[in-house]
Amino acid sequence: MPTGDTSAFQTIAIIAISALSAYSGGRFHQWYKHGLDRDRSFREGYTHGYRTLFPLASRSIHPTESTPGPSTPGPSSRNEDRAAEPRQG
Repeated sequence: MPTGDTSAFQTIAIIAISALSAYSGGRFHQWYKHGLDRDRSFREGYTHGYRTLFPLASRSIHPTESTPGPSTPGPSSRNEDRAAEPRQG
């Protein structure tokens, strides 16, 4: 048995054990939270994909009546009047 003071050795051992325990606990917590986040993201992504793709697929099965595209406006009467007026200058 060593006859010297062992309090310094005990202090270093306690600090090392505490640091390793804190690191291990943090890594376990990170792993657990990452798993929960991954599961939540999978569920939300699946729901979003279903809600997005189902209406798209159902529209291609049952096409709606063809609707005319947006009509292009013709030249306004104001622009036609200006073109017909002779320039003064």
